[in-house]
Amino acid sequence: MPVILVVDDNPQMVQLLQDMVQLAGYETEVAFSGLEGLDKAREGMPDLILVDLMMPEIDGWELYHRLREFTSIPIIFVTAYDTPQNESKAIALGAEGFMGKDFTPMQLIQHIEFVLKADNFPTHNNLLH
Repeated sequence: MPVILVVDDNPQMVQLLQDMVQLAGYETEVAFSGLEGLDKAREGMPDLILVDLMMPEIDGWELYHRLREFTSIPIIFVTAYDTPQNESKAIALGAEGFMGKDFTPMQLIQHIEFVLKADNFPTHNNLLH
């Protein structure tokens, strides 16, 4: 079963995302900061990471760059700052997705399923070498 890492500094949003993902049949890990997310990604190598943009310590953009230093795990940005500029930046970086936090549960799960199928994930841990 694929594992989804949820990285967001808002405990209510983490719980909401975790509940949605688990109801869809996925396992979850959670992190409440970018640094904690970085550590959990290194330790557990999830199959997909949901990342908020605005977080203390390191923001979602910095987390994306640091993750790309050691892994190609798919990343979907989930943010309240869903501006056209941020979406363009996410696309330019190569992120697998960008969603505003006004999504429906179905939209989130469909996007996760699309990304996991597109990346053909019978196994996880796509490491860059």
